[in-house]
Amino acid sequence: MSTKITILCENTAGAMFGLIGEHGFSALIEKDGEKILFDTGQGFTLKHNASILGVDFKEINKIVISHGHYDHTGGLIDALYPPRGAKVYLHPDCFGAKYAKLNTPKGCDYVYIGIKFKKQILEDSLKAEFVYLKEFTEISNGIYFSGEVPKEEKFAIKDTRLVVRTDDGKYIEDPFNDDISLLIETDKGPVVLLGCAHSGVVNILRYLSKKTGHKKFYGVIGGTHLGFFPPGEELNNILDELERFSVELVAVSHCTGPVAASHCYMRFKERFEFANVGWSKEF
Repeated sequence: MSTKITILCENTAGAMFGLIGEHGFSALIEKDGEKILFDTGQGFTLKHNASILGVDFKEINKIVISHGHYDHTGGLIDALYPPRGAKVYLHPDCFGAKYAKLNTPKGCDYVYIGIKFKKQILEDSLKAEFVYLKEFTEISNGIYFSGEVPKEEKFAIKDTRLVVRTDDGKYIEDPFNDDISLLIETDKGPVVLLGCAHSGVVNILRYLSKKTGHKKFYGVIGGTHLGFFPPGEELNNILDELERFSVELVAVSHCTGPVAASHCYMRFKERFEFANVGWSKEF
């Protein structure tokens, strides 16, 4: 049976009339008669875009959260409504106190960028059933939750703006233990769906290869965070690694950035696609 992935939220919208872009990410997975939502965007466009694309949240009983940032969790209320006891798979650190150190009109400040909803409200009012996982786990037939990804320094994302606040009020660099990707077994081969790839896309692919034995991945889809690597040796080394995994489809979104996306296109040509709102692919 085929697998289908459709982008519901992303920074830009595709050609279909009425779709809206936002800074965020959400994708719908349809496999073996089941529908699973991966991330929920920032919260402004999920419900609207889902309606245009014919997506009924009542048919979705599993939601996966890639990490605890607002632009991936802001649509949780819309995704969980109507209350139906949907399971939400996530890492325990997702509800951490996540901040960004930013220059604001008032000067440098720590701005909250975590989940904006109280866990208890989502549980009590919307009947969300949170399933906390740290390990590589099969959450549905042929769909695997990555769990915590070891971060080899060479391919790790270096974004010191992103921090967490400790219980004693200190700000420390976010280790992103909650950075989760999905491995989806399809008729064309394994496909990796990324939220933001804060662990580094190469680290993610190497870890999933180790856990599954896969030496090749048919597709890599979603937010790659390559926008934090300037054009040059580092970025080229990452693209070389994608080549080593014989990736046939590189469909980038969200935090990839236009410059890195352009380099991906120049490298992969006919294997490259831009996975914006409305993009859909069957495997």
